[in-house]
Amino acid sequence: MQFKERFSRKCITGMLRTTALTAAALVIFTLNVQAEDLLESDPVEEFLSQSAFVGNSVGEGLTMYNDHKKKEPLGNATMLTRVSYSFYADRTAAARFLPVFAGTPMQAKKAIQQCGARYAFICMGTNDLVGSPGASSAYEQYLDYLAGIREINPEVTIFIESCTPTRPGSNVNNEKVTEFNAMMRTYCDTAENTYYVDIATPLTDESGYLASSFSSDGSVHLTNTAYAVWADSIRAFIASFLAAEKEAIAAQNELERQKAHENYVANMKEMEAKKSSARAERITAERKAEEAERAKKHYRLLNVPDEVSIMKEAVAKVKQDRSGPGSILQHQEAGLISSLGE
Repeated sequence: MQFKERFSRKCITGMLRTTALTAAALVIFTLNVQAEDLLESDPVEEFLSQSAFVGNSVGEGLTMYNDHKKKEPLGNATMLTRVSYSFYADRTAAARFLPVFAGTPMQAKKAIQQCGARYAFICMGTNDLVGSPGASSAYEQYLDYLAGIREINPEVTIFIESCTPTRPGSNVNNEKVTEFNAMMRTYCDTAENTYYVDIATPLTDESGYLASSFSSDGSVHLTNTAYAVWADSIRAFIASFLAAEKEAIAAQNELERQKAHENYVANMKEMEAKKSSARAERITAERKAEEAERAKKHYRLLNVPDEVSIMKEAVAKVKQDRSGPGSILQHQEAGLISSLGE
């Protein structure tokens, strides 16, 4: 029994044992239902629900298989397939050969836009290889076709599914299919946000043709067994894609974390350098102030006369006062001379 089913039954059983659903019981029931809703969903199913599958009659068989299996193979993906759909039909907007979305035939680029798909799986080219001398013409048409999709769906991620191999004697030459697939694989190696999905190899026999057990008409169309392999290949690819994407995100986060740490260390060093510089400037300023203060004190000491010098100056002044012109001593001498003359 699945965890979700056991979880749900346990909740319901617990509620049935309650004789009366009190307000508290209702709250518990609500919380249990919310807890069930929060259980992690399957990431592959989520991916498929945001995907559109574009193709011709071979792809139409995949649509029918998915519907027959109640959407178990490809989940709720949007299927944009149509019998006889080709690059020419899309280019000329031939309604009877165009994919149908919401009941209206339309070019794939418009259908992808209207359904809001984030991912587009495209398996095209088989009909365009019929009667052509090689794969180059179909390849050039494919590039124009993809450019049209990109023009109005710039954010969509495109997955180019390889054309399926054909049986010997098919009106679609298997060698051209192989050549065409190789060209598209090379294109996907450098095209932005575009990836190659190999669904041909699992369907190929030891001679490089479509395995007879996978052929429904001895030519190009497939059996349900082949579609099961196709769907499994898609699911395996999506799982690998998501794992790689998760790893890339983790690597990017680690890179950003390291960069943030490096920036933090650099900022701390810069801050410490500024603090050291400010400290050194402060110390230098303090030392200069101390030196200036010591210089002032020294200057004052040099300009303060000592006691001996003061006494000498005082004695000299007294002598000058006593013996100089106009002094008391001169006045006394002048008076004595005057008295003698009389």
